[in-house]
Amino acid sequence: MHGKARQFLLALTAVLLSIVGTLVAAEIVLRFLPVNEGLRAQPVDADNPVFRFQPNRTLIWSEGWNFEVVNHVHVNNDGFVNDQDYDPNATTPLLAIVGDSYIEAGMVPFTETVGGRLQADLRSRARVYTFAASGAGLTQYLVWADFARRRYRPDAFIINIIANDFDESLWHRGQSPGFHHFQRMPDGTAVMRRVDYQPSFWRLLFRRSALVMYLVTNMKVQQALNFSVQSLGANDKRWSSNVPYESSEAAFADYRWAVDRFLDALPEATGVGASKIVLVFDGMRPDMYDPALLPDAQRGTWGVMRAYVMEQARARGIETVDLQLVFAENYAREHRHFEFPHDGHWNGLGHELATRKIEETPIFQGFLRNRPTLAP
Repeated sequence: MHGKARQFLLALTAVLLSIVGTLVAAEIVLRFLPVNEGLRAQPVDADNPVFRFQPNRTLIWSEGWNFEVVNHVHVNNDGFVNDQDYDPNATTPLLAIVGDSYIEAGMVPFTETVGGRLQADLRSRARVYTFAASGAGLTQYLVWADFARRRYRPDAFIINIIANDFDESLWHRGQSPGFHHFQRMPDGTAVMRRVDYQPSFWRLLFRRSALVMYLVTNMKVQQALNFSVQSLGANDKRWSSNVPYESSEAAFADYRWAVDRFLDALPEATGVGASKIVLVFDGMRPDMYDPALLPDAQRGTWGVMRAYVMEQARARGIETVDLQLVFAENYAREHRHFEFPHDGHWNGLGHELATRKIEETPIFQGFLRNRPTLAP
């Protein structure tokens, strides 16, 4: 072997060893840091059609490259984020809460979440079970409502509605692995379509690496590699509440169609009457903090759609809770935000105010008046 070739191979070997050594060192160091371990979705298919997480697992949930938010999360026996196990044979009244990442609330201790707070206030009078996961939309809420009805027979439902629930319900606007979406047929009817999910060998392998999980869940390198206008940051005024300020008439027509299908399907999915369902609507954040921005937000996508859903729900006898009013009143008095500095989800204060407003509803007051039957 010529001298130059030998030198090149030695240099290449040294570089490769250095890279491997750095990766190994990073893996070791990160194992001692609060890296987000991920909730680990289970396979979804014909045999297991309901999206859930790996059950009976306690994990670290963190956010940011510097772990600015760290929380310990428990996934219960049925695969949902909740500190308590679910019992299909229990006979105490049951309040089911359905939603997406706001109800999943991996960034907030369970005792500070809406579900945890309501359960603490009800004590032994009733149970509060939550059914939620990040990325879900109206259609997935129907799936979980039906699942809860079949397995646990809830007496009432609370369903949390946020700005991107409409878009995430439509098949032609994107399919999320493991979730269900409405597909519109030529005659205008809706078909619920499921996107099957099976974690790949590489995903299962990388779940075991602290370095990979740090890059994906904390650094979110996949978002940097898939750059879009949605990742331009909070100062991009084309976006409000994680949806565009403006939407086309075609998009609004799609959203209204999905809302109507959702509301029509709710009674059968939940198995309870309209008077036993409450829809909770997030406020228009962050626009509500600036009086100059709020009027435009009210005319934007989220403002228009939240008004439409509330109107249609009330017409069907479904109660609504508008957190915009609650948040605005509290902010005018205390000037405290309801989300994290670098995360738009509710913080403890947001969950507290939502809980208080839910507790004012006739549905919750009925649970509060209930007394457990004592054994003779």
